[in-house]
Amino acid sequence: MAMEVSYYLQWYLALPILLGYGVIPGVMFLFFCRCCGSARVKGKWLWLWVYVGASAILTAAEFAFGLRGSPGLVLETGLLACCGKRPGRKGWTETFAVSVLVLSAFCVADGMISWWGQRILAPLILCHERFVHPSDGVRELLKTAAVLVLLGGMGKRFGRVVEEGDKKVLGWMTVPMFFIALVERIIRHSIYGDTLVADRVLGTVGGIIDVDHGEMLFVQVFACICLFLALFAYEKILDVFRDTEKLRMVRQQAMAQEIYIREAAVRYRQTRSFRHDIKNHLMVLEKLLGEGQDQEARNYLSQLKETAESLSFQVCTGNPAVDALLGSKLALAGQEGIAVRCDMKIPEKSGIKDMDWCMILANGMDNAIEACRKVDKSRRCLNLEGRRKGNFYLIFLENSCREGEALPGDGIGLSGIRAVAETYGGRVENEICHDRYRLRVLLVDSRQEKGD
Repeated sequence: MAMEVSYYLQWYLALPILLGYGVIPGVMFLFFCRCCGSARVKGKWLWLWVYVGASAILTAAEFAFGLRGSPGLVLETGLLACCGKRPGRKGWTETFAVSVLVLSAFCVADGMISWWGQRILAPLILCHERFVHPSDGVRELLKTAAVLVLLGGMGKRFGRVVEEGDKKVLGWMTVPMFFIALVERIIRHSIYGDTLVADRVLGTVGGIIDVDHGEMLFVQVFACICLFLALFAYEKILDVFRDTEKLRMVRQQAMAQEIYIREAAVRYRQTRSFRHDIKNHLMVLEKLLGEGQDQEARNYLSQLKETAESLSFQVCTGNPAVDALLGSKLALAGQEGIAVRCDMKIPEKSGIKDMDWCMILANGMDNAIEACRKVDKSRRCLNLEGRRKGNFYLIFLENSCREGEALPGDGIGLSGIRAVAETYGGRVENEICHDRYRLRVLLVDSRQEKGD
């Protein structure tokens, strides 16, 4: 009988240790990996065990050295960030921000269960002492459930937003989330504490500090609401940033269109003037030929040919707007001493708007010309190709770049290209191979897909 009781007590002692030191840290780490885009990385399982073990050691150190407030929270944040950075796919700013978010959710869940434990569970133990041993296991089970529910709700509603969010805005959100976690830890350790005072005469149980449990419940619920509102505000800030970026792109497109329109107007006036004077030119040729001045006529005709060619576009893609754009860009590239090869054809019937064609090519050509300026003139080259296969259209742009240069991040131009490609269900790939930068833009032509 004594062995059965001992075995019974060992299970009740082992359950809270297993949940508190193993299951809960594991759940937190997996949620962290999901928000950092490393949910399918193989190495995360190794770092999961590393984090669980290190977390248990850190928790024991906090109890031993009294690191209950902000020092302990900072150490826990650093531990989760360092263990999750390896399998994660984000920078340190996003990694620390997600660590604070996960710990904030844990602190809110821990605070609510602490209130429940002192207000509900402790009086029950006072009346029924047989519940003393299983009480710790029940508390940890409820804490585990609360953490799962809270992190699950946050992941379902805001998981993708956090994973794909802006680095700067996510860094800003670290401050209010850290404040929520810090307040919850202070309440948990300073007000509830780990010591209960039982009055068997009055039948009451409380902490060392006499508090209004109604106010504490309000604080716990309000902290949970604030955590979700902070994420909701983060989502709305990202929407504003995206709308601002779209507006900037629209303005950039409008400015580009104005340039093309002015250039087309100038060419139209030049062409109209040339047509107006063509009769006079023909009269001069007729007179030169009538007087037997064949060589002078040939020279005059050669000058007319040069004038006519200057009025036409340098490229012929089949799209007038793209021809005007590439004509101006290739002329600029020629002034910079860049050797250019352009082989691009655009379908006459296309579901892709002229403005989007121009947006992709203008940004791509501008970036290519800017990169070529940084290398010696003898090595400057630019290659532009465009082909359609079925309902897919591939644009390939290759240009010179400095040797050993790292692949640059997405600037304004490349971000604009990605936005247009996503609109048509396509994708963008870029790489640096030796001293060449290569950009591939794949677009899905919906009109071609329908067979128009």
